[in-house]
Amino acid sequence: MGNPIAASTQDFLAGLNVTVRETAEESVSNNSLRVSGMQLTLEEELNLAKAVLLIASADGLSKQERGALQFLMIMSGIPNQIQRSVLDFDPEGVTLDHVSELFERGSRKAAYVLSGATTVASFDGLSVLEREQARELGEQLGLSKSLVTALIDNACELGAAMAGGDRTEVEALEKARQLLLTSA
Repeated sequence: MGNPIAASTQDFLAGLNVTVRETAEESVSNNSLRVSGMQLTLEEELNLAKAVLLIASADGLSKQERGALQFLMIMSGIPNQIQRSVLDFDPEGVTLDHVSELFERGSRKAAYVLSGATTVASFDGLSVLEREQARELGEQLGLSKSLVTALIDNACELGAAMAGGDRTEVEALEKARQLLLTSA
C-alpha cells in the first residue's frame, strides 16, 4: 500500500480545476518563501498540513489546534476550498513513517515539519502523547536529538505565545525558530 498522505493529496490535486490549482500553486509558492524561508510546492504544503493534523490530533484535534492549522494554511497561501481537503483528511491508519517518507531526512524541510506540527499541537498545551509523537517524528525525520529537543521546546513556547496573542514574544520565538531551522 502506498503513502495515504501523498495519495490523498495527489488524488485531490488531480481532481482540482486547473485554474484553481495554478492560482493556488502561485499563491503557495510566493507565501512559502516568505513564511518558511523555503520554496514549497502546493503538494508539499498540503502534505505538511496533513502531517501537522496527524500530530495535533494524537489526543484529539481541539478547536484551538484546528484554528492554528487553518491559520498556518492561510499564512501559506492555501485557498479556503483547498484547506477543507486537509481538514477533512482522516488520519486514521496514518503513521509517522508515512510522514517521514515525504521529506528528506535531516533537511530543513524536515525540521520545518516538526516545528510546524509541534507549534500547532501546542496551542492547547502539548500533551504527553503529542510530545512523544513529536520526538519520534523528529527521530524518523533524521534530525539530531538536540535539534529535536530545541525545536519542540521552541514550538511549545511559540504555540503558547501565539495562542495568548503575545506579539513581541511570538516575534522573538520566530527568530529563534528560524535560527534552529537553518541548523538542520
